[in-house]
Amino acid sequence: MSGRFSFPRDQLRARTVRGAVVTGAFLVAIDALVVAQGLVVTRLLGPELIGLYGIVTVTTMTLIALKRVGIDEAYVQQEEADEAEFQRAFTLELGTSVLFALLLCALAPVVAAVYDDSRLLGLMLASAYLPLAFALQAPLWVFFRRMEYGRQRALQAIQPLVSFAVTVPLAASDFGVYSLIVGPLAGYVAAVAATVAVSPFRLALRWDRAAAVRYVRFSVWILVATVATLVVQQGQVLAFDAVEGLAWVGFLTLAVTVTRYVDRADQIVTATIYPAIAAIQGRTRTLEELFVKSNRATLLWVLPFCVGLVLFAPDLVTFVVGEEWRDAEVLIQGLAIAGLLQHLGFNWFAFYRAHGDTRPPALEAVVVAVAFVALAVPGLVAWGAGGFVAGRIAAVVIGLGVRARYVRRMLPAVTLRAILLPALPPVL
Repeated sequence: MSGRFSFPRDQLRARTVRGAVVTGAFLVAIDALVVAQGLVVTRLLGPELIGLYGIVTVTTMTLIALKRVGIDEAYVQQEEADEAEFQRAFTLELGTSVLFALLLCALAPVVAAVYDDSRLLGLMLASAYLPLAFALQAPLWVFFRRMEYGRQRALQAIQPLVSFAVTVPLAASDFGVYSLIVGPLAGYVAAVAATVAVSPFRLALRWDRAAAVRYVRFSVWILVATVATLVVQQGQVLAFDAVEGLAWVGFLTLAVTVTRYVDRADQIVTATIYPAIAAIQGRTRTLEELFVKSNRATLLWVLPFCVGLVLFAPDLVTFVVGEEWRDAEVLIQGLAIAGLLQHLGFNWFAFYRAHGDTRPPALEAVVVAVAFVALAVPGLVAWGAGGFVAGRIAAVVIGLGVRARYVRRMLPAVTLRAILLPALPPVL
């Protein structure tokens, strides 16, 4: 038996493959449901209300991302696995969640004032529960660490299923933009109740200063990376609102909603292999093999998906969401190209984090954020959506230079050709 896992180490490969299958099936099914919900609600509510909700979503989810500074990853990466260590990690997670819930409440009037729309105040306050909802699902970390993917994914499926069942009928009954608040809330209540009920460890507070220092040391660079991501995500919403107006925020929200599924294959693979990477730290040849094969697998989804979005964005507008969304076409195509480039070697950050080094991915994120501010925002002001797209793509390319340097440092035998070539035949 392995000290890290409750199963023999020679089962690691089999469990990793099985986990990829389970995770893949889960994400395909759930994403289909979420896409269906998004398209139906988009057609029912229209650009202005979707733009309004897009402001709330970007602000809230970016702050939640800011809160998620890798406490769960640090818990999986380190050696301790008992109830006391879980409770130490949960205490830090819950504490930061309370702070961010209060921060969301404090930001609500600020966001409403910045966008000069009083409707945003109520929407922001109604979304402030989200950090606590994520924290209370901490038992999922234990199943992830143990590579018990079936149980983990079954619990994660509860929220989107319940959300769909509540959101769509409310949107169709003239409940308006608040259907997008009440539906997810119902889903999180059900998911938290189920997760706590089957948790192998009790949810209890256990403060330990040494453990807190250890987790903070791991998390500080993840915080830097998340702040940089906030600059890009929130910056593009603010820029479009200031330059083009609220309707264009709606177009951007649709483009982001559609293109965010670019990373689903990476989520499948990275969410599966992270515990395995942590278990084989320092074994360069094995890590190189895992990196190349995992990125080949993800590009089999990413490359056709992005090319498909570029080719068929006009048909998506014509036959699915309606002609009033025609201006979103260039944003969908541009963000698809940026997403494709960004996912070349995308999961490299997991290899560094599994080795306890969170600094290099943060540096890449900072470089991309600076390039975004220097190129994409002026491009929007000067040339509209086309200029924004060109600047956004250029910022990603600059970030890839940083990524290549650090990948070569840890995995010197890895080449872009070995990753990219096997993914080309399906596209052709």
